[in-house]
Amino acid sequence: MEGKLIWWSPSPSWLMLSTLCLLLCAAQLQTSSATVAAAGTVPIPAGNVVPSAGVKLTSGKDEAMIDNGIIQLTLTNPGGFVRALKYQGVENVLETHEPDDFGGYFDVSWDHPGGEGKTEQVVGTKFTVITETEDQVELSFSSSWAASPKDLVPLNVDKRFIVQKGVSGFYWYVIVERLKGWPDVNMDQHRMVFRPKITMFKYMAVSDEIQKMMPAYKDRETGEKLAYPEAVLLTTAIEPEFKDQVDDKYQYSMEIKDHKLKGWISDDPKIGFWVISPSEEYIAGGPNKPELTCHCGPICLAMFTSVHYSGLDMVTEYRNGEPWKKVFGPVMVYLNSIVPSNDHAALWQDAKAQMEKEVQNWPYSFVASADYLPAAKRGSVSGQLLVDDNWVPGVVGTFKHPNLITIQPGNEVKLGPVTYKAPRNGPTLWEIGIPDRSAAEFFVPDPDPKYRQYGLWLRYPELYPKSDLVFDIGVSNYSKDWFFAHVLREVKPGDCEPTTWQINFDLPDVCPTGNYTLQLALAGALETNTFVYVNDLNAKAPAFATERVGKDNAIARHGIHGIYWFFSACLPSNLFVKGKNSIFLRAARSGDFPFMGVMYDYIRLEAPPTQP
Repeated sequence: MEGKLIWWSPSPSWLMLSTLCLLLCAAQLQTSSATVAAAGTVPIPAGNVVPSAGVKLTSGKDEAMIDNGIIQLTLTNPGGFVRALKYQGVENVLETHEPDDFGGYFDVSWDHPGGEGKTEQVVGTKFTVITETEDQVELSFSSSWAASPKDLVPLNVDKRFIVQKGVSGFYWYVIVERLKGWPDVNMDQHRMVFRPKITMFKYMAVSDEIQKMMPAYKDRETGEKLAYPEAVLLTTAIEPEFKDQVDDKYQYSMEIKDHKLKGWISDDPKIGFWVISPSEEYIAGGPNKPELTCHCGPICLAMFTSVHYSGLDMVTEYRNGEPWKKVFGPVMVYLNSIVPSNDHAALWQDAKAQMEKEVQNWPYSFVASADYLPAAKRGSVSGQLLVDDNWVPGVVGTFKHPNLITIQPGNEVKLGPVTYKAPRNGPTLWEIGIPDRSAAEFFVPDPDPKYRQYGLWLRYPELYPKSDLVFDIGVSNYSKDWFFAHVLREVKPGDCEPTTWQINFDLPDVCPTGNYTLQLALAGALETNTFVYVNDLNAKAPAFATERVGKDNAIARHGIHGIYWFFSACLPSNLFVKGKNSIFLRAARSGDFPFMGVMYDYIRLEAPPTQP
């Protein structure tokens, strides 16, 4: 089937399939373009359908300015920082304090192995006009590491800006490259940062549900820092409504697949400032990785790589002179103003319509760099994914296609049926949760707005002040009786002790030979071992223990999952007895922070394999 990827599974979980699709497919498929308009609104302007004068470029000694009659974009020359963005009579909708504080920039967080980490705003050293016509201007601001001081990140960086006729905004993409033989380096983060003007933009929108007036950054500066620096209790506030609230940038995180659009709205004048990421293909971590969007500042982000909700597993490490090249973007900065319904909802809906249009137009045909592949130079892959397991929806474990798949320009690779045989050693005796790589189905106190409340880990010792969680199979309900995170108990500030959860169940008989299997899937972890005991919590050694895993910090950062971990624990049959049994799970470490621990995805006990 041309241009589509077809999967089949007996009622699989969408999360599992999205993960498998990423592993199986290495091409972004071409989609048809269409013009989308927001219902009931009259956009002024509305993206690529607004007539305007041709695009004009004016460049001088220290800046370059592109004007299409709708927006006027000013960039530093040759640095390639966004100095000003003029729209609807506002000279600059961005916050800038020169000489080195700009409204838009690209930065990299990096270190040499064993060295001190730093975040570097990449400065261009060469300015080049790539395209200059009445319909489009594309500019390049590049830098070469070989010709730069060696204390800078070892990357060649080419920042590209595109302004088109009739478009209410601009496109920005970045090409990064390290050449063969360059020094070892770790890179934690690549991102674009946009800083809308503080005095104008106070209403933030990152989804249909998460939209709100935001406190001022000064409120954070005078607030009380909580368990980690990003979380601040607003002890005073310019606007009284924010006093005694907690502000934390991780409250506004979204999974990558869900934040193609995010931005800010100014009430005076009524203007929307939006960042649109039309594709996930250039963002590391896959569609289900949680990532930052916008936060108090105001700040609006386009994240490309980061260790958020993943920790060291997402650090990109380059060794032995390994070369690398990557295109980030293009990302669109879109500005809008709606007549006559110039309210928050109308601006958001119009921005959503523009986002949908950008998604449909992906991959773009107007990008000049040969490193960005247009539709004609892309291929596709199709097939059927069959999940071999007798429990659905959801499945444990991780699938990776055994063969290297090479996709050629213009060709479709037809894989045919591909079968994933899920881990299973015997019939299910009992299970807790849903194997969907998330802890969302478990108990979250006061779920409004669900897990985006600061300090939820502190609710565990409130619910279990003297003894730990006990779960009775066949009686307890995991949506009410299984806390969403297995955390430590703080006995005094800075001193936390392990906690032990107990699962009780009956066995009518015990198989005298073979092993029982505990399938243990974790939705996230922070530097924690999980020890498994069967019936005897005082045994000299646990029946099974995981390694110390995880640095995703998802529990503290309002996440419901981080990095997925899966373990199959073989438990000898002589540990079990006929009748009442107990399995104990211990978050086996002490620490400084009560939010250290694990989030379970799914637990299943299997009997020994059925004898033929």
